[in-house]
Amino acid sequence: SGNGAAGPGGDALEARFKALGAPVELIKVHNTPDGNFPNGIPNPLLPECRDDTRNAVIKHGADMGIAFDGDFDRCFLFDEKGQFIEGYYIVGLLAEAFLEKNPGAKIIHDPRLSWNTVDVVT
Repeated sequence: SGNGAAGPGGDALEARFKALGAPVELIKVHNTPDGNFPNGIPNPLLPECRDDTRNAVIKHGADMGIAFDGDFDRCFLFDEKGQFIEGYYIVGLLAEAFLEKNPGAKIIHDPRLSWNTVDVVT
């Protein structure tokens, strides 16, 4: 789900999955770039901007949803029920996976998202 630059970014991501032979199907929502943002502000941090992704996950029985901000530098995840997953959970999961491959590595994170990450990395 996106607006703005997320459309071409999603296309590039889909091409990469295909090139790798990954069994991933992307269901694109608001994939056409339009700087007028006819589908609303592309900021999934705002609860009112999550409905289209949530609804697409539910409608298509998707395993997860990914929504991008307008310039494709942040992504936001939704579970298989269309529920938004707060960033601090994702940071903790990524840190845990990274530390499994690189024990003792240092993890730099946003201090506003510390409680879950600190629990994982210590």
